[in-house]
Amino acid sequence: MWAGLLAVGMGLVGLGVFLGVTRLDDADKWGSVVAAMVAVLGLPMTVYGVLLARRQGGGTGGQSVTGSVVGGGVAQVRGVRGNVRIGTPASPAPAAADPPAAAAGPPTSGTTDPGGSGGQSVTGSWTAGGVRQVDDVGGDVDVDR
Repeated sequence: MWAGLLAVGMGLVGLGVFLGVTRLDDADKWGSVVAAMVAVLGLPMTVYGVLLARRQGGGTGGQSVTGSVVGGGVAQVRGVRGNVRIGTPASPAPAAADPPAAAAGPPTSGTTDPGGSGGQSVTGSWTAGGVRQVDDVGGDVDVDR
């Protein structure tokens, strides 16, 4: 890495010396050519960087419940800018000491972002209550009135 930075630095110094010893008109023309090449090479690199950041999830973060036993329900809320009320059920769900027997079915799995790049997911978990996933609210969500 240091060798690459040193090579780029030496190239820039050499370009500066070259443009400094040439006539002003020629230096202006060479400067325009170099600027156009930098712009043409920089645009695809920028597009690649944006696509790579989106593919890696960009830093928004997500919410996940994985491999868990939940005695009640799971509520995941994200991106709220106002008015969310999940509420409480009329009667509390009984606490689950052990996972249900195999006859009860497979663990709960659900997601609001199938790509897994920062969405909400409940994977490989047993829940005694409901699974509620609310993503980007903006206002007025009422559940369990």
